[in-house]
Amino acid sequence: MKQSIEFDSNNAFTQVRSAIADLMTFSFADREDDMLYAVNKLKSVLRAVHDNYQCWNRDTIREFVLCKNDPLRFVDLNSDQFNARVRNIQQDMIAKFSLN
Repeated sequence: MKQSIEFDSNNAFTQVRSAIADLMTFSFADREDDMLYAVNKLKSVLRAVHDNYQCWNRDTIREFVLCKNDPLRFVDLNSDQFNARVRNIQQDMIAKFSLN
């Protein structure tokens, strides 16, 4: 028998938002504006995905998060660690909200 697990979108939202807030621990004295842009872009993408995930399929969410609203597209932060964390957050966002 298959168990149904109810998806808690507010919990997923809180988890991803917390990961985004952790990005603020990075220090880019000369590129702080770019870091803030990336963080704010991730926040806005998260809000849009949270508001629309019920009517979007996995491919639509993936395209929206990775292609149409990539926060690293317009910034030049030379930190592989920061870039990797942004990509992990994007993948986490896609995975969490593609469960329906």
